[in-house]
Amino acid sequence: MNLDSLIDGIAIRHSGPDVEVVDLTSDSREVSPGWAFLALKGEKADGAVFVPQAVEKGACAVISESQVDVPDSIAACRFLAEPRLRMAEMARRLHGTPDERLALIGVTGTNGKTTTTTLIRQLLRGAGIGCGLVGTVLNAAGEIEEEAVRTTPESPTFYRWLRRSVEAGDAAAAAEVSSHALCLGRVHGALFKVGLFTNLTQDHLDYHGTLEAYFEAKARLRTQSERFLVNADDPYGRRLLEGGRCWSYAIDHKADYRATDLELGPTGTRFHLQGLQGDFKVDSPLLGRFNAYNLLAALAACAEAGFNLNLLIPTVSKVTGASGRLERVDCGQPFGVMVDYAHTPDALEKLLTEGRRLLPPGGRLHVLFGCGGDRDRTKRPLMAAAVAAGADVLWHTSDNPRTEDPDRILDDAATGIPEVIRIDSTRYHRNVDRRESVRRAVSHCLPGDLLLLAGKGHEPYQEIHGVKYPYSDRSTVEAALRGHR
Repeated sequence: MNLDSLIDGIAIRHSGPDVEVVDLTSDSREVSPGWAFLALKGEKADGAVFVPQAVEKGACAVISESQVDVPDSIAACRFLAEPRLRMAEMARRLHGTPDERLALIGVTGTNGKTTTTTLIRQLLRGAGIGCGLVGTVLNAAGEIEEEAVRTTPESPTFYRWLRRSVEAGDAAAAAEVSSHALCLGRVHGALFKVGLFTNLTQDHLDYHGTLEAYFEAKARLRTQSERFLVNADDPYGRRLLEGGRCWSYAIDHKADYRATDLELGPTGTRFHLQGLQGDFKVDSPLLGRFNAYNLLAALAACAEAGFNLNLLIPTVSKVTGASGRLERVDCGQPFGVMVDYAHTPDALEKLLTEGRRLLPPGGRLHVLFGCGGDRDRTKRPLMAAAVAAGADVLWHTSDNPRTEDPDRILDDAATGIPEVIRIDSTRYHRNVDRRESVRRAVSHCLPGDLLLLAGKGHEPYQEIHGVKYPYSDRSTVEAALRGHR
């Protein structure tokens, strides 16, 4: 598309040649010949600094917030207002408004986004219906799958994946929509067939400041959704229902889609789904009450998007959920090991509740956990308190310290652990080295115990002093288990 057509009616001033634009990005490292580079001002740097790098890589146009010098052969443009929204409008237009050609389902909330979107894709594909995915673990379109970088990518990447889904013949796409994405315009302009709100608990207060501001950010998805589906068992979900024009799902409260006769077993979950398309018996291999919510939400969202549950229910028995979410690790050891992404007080509390449910009589519940650096410090003692309240043995270690002192992070969290536990060397173990903590936790497990590794989930790295090092909880515990045998 030529640049004049691309920015027509968008608040951008154009000077220089009317070039043909192949694609666009705000990351100079992504630029290829014929791409437009959008130099945005970020928290840490002004994108204008990277204009020479983008030009060297073949950028045909530069659109910036400040004045930049480029060769005469390159179009130079200026944003007139709200650059991130203008970028999203350009991306949506360039990629052919793909959101209008898909049954687009957006999922927001503190917990459950990744598993719910993954289940939506698995359910639809299991029934022979193509479905793309934009999320924390994976971006996918048709048979193409790539590891994701963040929960919701910048708008050029978001719309690029939706276009790929259209080109692959997908009928739908499921997208995780973070509060940051809604505030920063990463999904600006997108028309969601269904928006879904899972729950809201304390997280990201380092960015939003207050829980109310965090809620208001999540609630923005409602304005972009044709139908909005909320968890009626969550207090913030009920607040959304009070505003009208919402549909609901729940286990405990009356709802448009409700799971009744819930059975939580060591090998799976069963319930009856009472919904707007009728009543169905649901039998899945997923574990835990929170996965019952995730599956119920996924089925309800598919129904609200217009898909027939009669076609989807038979596929439930084959779903696996998302990587790193209550994921079993079995190397033939005589005790249980599970990896999970829980990194908020509420998520840890729910994880430990399920751990207790799965624990054999006489077994001990071991929980290895840490708190992220450069994030909300107020939730650290709350996370530790949640673990202390439910675990028999605590393995307190690092998560992603990022640029913070790892010991200081552990000090912050330790205040939430009762002193009677902290001074008990049989119950409380502290070590900033996560890999070593995993090894020690495995060596202390006895037959019938259960070890939960919380916080890292699917992540293939650990960020320490600003550097990302290759690391995986699953790989580390597998190596420790082989040594243990």
